[in-house]
Amino acid sequence: MTSTPIAATSGYCVVIPTYNNHATVVQVVRQVRQLVQTVIVVDDGCTDGTAELLNDEAVVVVRHARNHGKGVALRTGFKKALDLGYTHAITIDSDGQHYPQEIPKLVEASRQQPDAVVIGYRDMSGAHVPNISTFGRQFSNFWLRLATGAEPGDSQCGFRCYPLRHVTRVSCWSRRFTYECETLIRMAWGGCPIINTPIKVYYPPKETRVSHFDPVWDNVRYFFLYVYMNFRHLLVPLPHRKLVRSKEPLWQGSIGATIRGVGARVRKAAALPEAAQLKGGPIARVRQLGRFLMKEKNSPGELAMAVAIGAFMGCTPLIGFQWLLALYAATRVHVNRIACVAASNISFGPLTVVYAFISIALGKLMLGQSFALPAWNHYAISTFLRHSTLAWALGCVVFGLVMAFATGLATLYGVRALRRRKAASVPAPAPISDPAIPTIAAGTPEPARQLTQAGVA
Repeated sequence: MTSTPIAATSGYCVVIPTYNNHATVVQVVRQVRQLVQTVIVVDDGCTDGTAELLNDEAVVVVRHARNHGKGVALRTGFKKALDLGYTHAITIDSDGQHYPQEIPKLVEASRQQPDAVVIGYRDMSGAHVPNISTFGRQFSNFWLRLATGAEPGDSQCGFRCYPLRHVTRVSCWSRRFTYECETLIRMAWGGCPIINTPIKVYYPPKETRVSHFDPVWDNVRYFFLYVYMNFRHLLVPLPHRKLVRSKEPLWQGSIGATIRGVGARVRKAAALPEAAQLKGGPIARVRQLGRFLMKEKNSPGELAMAVAIGAFMGCTPLIGFQWLLALYAATRVHVNRIACVAASNISFGPLTVVYAFISIALGKLMLGQSFALPAWNHYAISTFLRHSTLAWALGCVVFGLVMAFATGLATLYGVRALRRRKAASVPAPAPISDPAIPTIAAGTPEPARQLTQAGVA
């Protein structure tokens, strides 16, 4: 903790977007002013007298004539900070949820990696923390990891430090709360590292809490944001706008060096870890694969997503290339490649023909066409498949989604059950007897326990 405010010459300022938080905004501003010299408050069309309250405060105030949303307010604050010559902006909410005293933590982490986005990782174990906030963080982190491959930590925390020269160059269409997640994804695509710093957080009781988050429409916006971002990354293999110079640029100075570099990247992406070098017969290989996946650090949800993607690719009409599609998809959305490619073998041998006929039947049903099995010979079947290309392509999407949902759900609950069983079978570690640590009686009051553990009692 610094004893003097962070000087304006350091390049760091604070941006506070606010909308109808008159009960807390002044206190937050004053606490921040004790730590940082320059504070920019964006009045996003407040109608509760916030503008009058800020008149006597030594801050830079930018006002919107009407409410535009948090994303627009942040963009306005970033633009103002950049115009004033600052290099980094710390964002903090005006509802009193964050502790301004922890701003130096974010600044210190940012100084070590100036191109990084520093996010406050909230301690959600305190009182009055709504369950929906904990779930929202897990949900958001999961989809953001798929889109970027980075570990966001706390993708929904508004207590952050942004490098202004990067955040002002990304183009985002989000205007409200989803802006913070969208800009995080686009900056990660651009090469900006993501750093997490543990912070405390305060949630007031529900009856006194002021929140402008719409639980229906804002969650709908999050849903469409993550669907768009993940499919944009998966289906449109165009390069993203680079913000930070890559350590391994695509162009290596010559055509030959570039081709060799691309080949090395492909081999690295397709290479199996040493622990996954499967040997023996089919049954032995399946068992080895299962043991390897159970030891992986992937969560059950991430393994389920990998299996679901692989199963979907295995139902596509591109027979013989399904594993390649699965490898590409797993690499693009940053899921377990081994699980994904293994699941793409869901259509093997005779099952390939069965899945093809099911897909064609579904496609013809959706197109309003009649379906009849062809004569069981090579010429008749190949002719039937060739004349049913559209129905096959349409039906495989529906059938693939059903198979993806079924296999993904089975993987999710199966991995959860196996890991719980494994955790239950591991004996608890024996307590360590250390004469330097005093023994605490079971009935000792909590304050006394804390003093004793600290070595005071």
